[in-house]
Amino acid sequence: MSVASPTSQQAGATAQLAGFVCDPDRRPEPAPRAALRQLVADTVGVAVAGLATPAAVLVRDWVADQAPSTGARTGTAGSATVWGTGERFGPADAALVNGTAAHALDWDDAAPSMAMHPAAVLLPTLFALAARRPLTGGDLVAAYSVGSAVFRAVSEILPHAVHYGRGWHNTSTTGRLAATAAASRLLGLDTGATSHALGIAASQAAGSLANFGSMTKPMHAGLTSRDAVMAVGLATRGFTAHPAQLEARGGFLDLFGDHDPERTAVLGQRLEHWMTAWVDDYAIKAYPSCFATQRAIDAGISLREELGTGTAGIARVEVTLEHGGTRPLRTTRPGNGLEAKFSLEYTLAVALLTGDVRLGDFTDEALRRPGVPGLMSRITLAERPPADEPGHTVVRLHTDDGRVLVRDVHHSRGDSHRPLSRDELAAKFHQCAGHGPVTRSWFDALHAVPDSDEPRDLQTLLAGPPVQG
Repeated sequence: MSVASPTSQQAGATAQLAGFVCDPDRRPEPAPRAALRQLVADTVGVAVAGLATPAAVLVRDWVADQAPSTGARTGTAGSATVWGTGERFGPADAALVNGTAAHALDWDDAAPSMAMHPAAVLLPTLFALAARRPLTGGDLVAAYSVGSAVFRAVSEILPHAVHYGRGWHNTSTTGRLAATAAASRLLGLDTGATSHALGIAASQAAGSLANFGSMTKPMHAGLTSRDAVMAVGLATRGFTAHPAQLEARGGFLDLFGDHDPERTAVLGQRLEHWMTAWVDDYAIKAYPSCFATQRAIDAGISLREELGTGTAGIARVEVTLEHGGTRPLRTTRPGNGLEAKFSLEYTLAVALLTGDVRLGDFTDEALRRPGVPGLMSRITLAERPPADEPGHTVVRLHTDDGRVLVRDVHHSRGDSHRPLSRDELAAKFHQCAGHGPVTRSWFDALHAVPDSDEPRDLQTLLAGPPVQG
């Protein structure tokens, strides 16, 4: 059905979002398919590895324990798959588990323009709903692009710097609106139901940066996906919220940002921009740590190659990030492997010492390796002034003999401007999901999901290859 799109400058934020989501003429073909091929395979891969983390194990166990039937305790009572397993839960519960697992290793996707992990909340939501509504690759591309646009455009008008600066985890707050928008598009909700779904999701929004480095941080992504499934499910049944919740007094923009009607007036324009431009604003992490560490790791690996003499001759290392770039990072030394993912000093020290940063570097034992604490103590962080150019990290390495080696990294390895090759992406997938021809075939099948023209529920594919006896 054709739905009028109230994205003029006179429309409120909620109406602009609902009109944008429900306009069937917005189908961003074909450019996003290439990006989404990578994101589908990568997100499922890191979630499979993430299932073994304590956070995902405990969430999965809790979900099973809440199930109303004994069948659900063995994973047989639901319709939506826990990725990489034979277990199935209801869509909202599966979204909670898969979203938590996808974010648990902090090896999931990111957006270079602002702090967010779109695929880690959008794909668990959409794939859970695919258990109830089979989808084509085109459906997935359209819904994912809508969610990506809402994520970025709403973050801009908050604005993001204010929102994140207050300590809100944007993936968990604005991410709920983005995931709900994507779900509303996938299910074909009209503008009224979409407005209510967005209002429901807005009242569920939460998640603080204080929990970075704890199990709660990855659960933010799982809760975001679960709540989006819940919001659209309630809205389709007639459940209501304030029809203009985002811009209302005490609404989302008022509570989480610095509400400015002039910014809100151009929300429609920003949505149109990001519907296709998101394909130039995503990154698949090459290293399993906070995105704020990725450029510095690249610099460290390159500097190690130039040094050629080990790290003994390093006097000090100065790292300068964009304004606000240290916000998600630790201000004290990490006490365990999970906290180390948010320590730029630690990840850079590992890169300089070993020439890489891998999953095995984030164990409690790895923190105590010889040479790591001493090198960390020689690394200092600073931010550039607000007016300076954003989006790059400068690492200056001073040697004992007076040399100064500099790296200025604008795009980390895996950024859409410096993408991983298919073989590099497959190698990361194998680190996460295992090796062998069966796993490679699974990677190939996941990689091809956005290209399918046939409606599919995807649950059998997401469960992974059959266990080999």
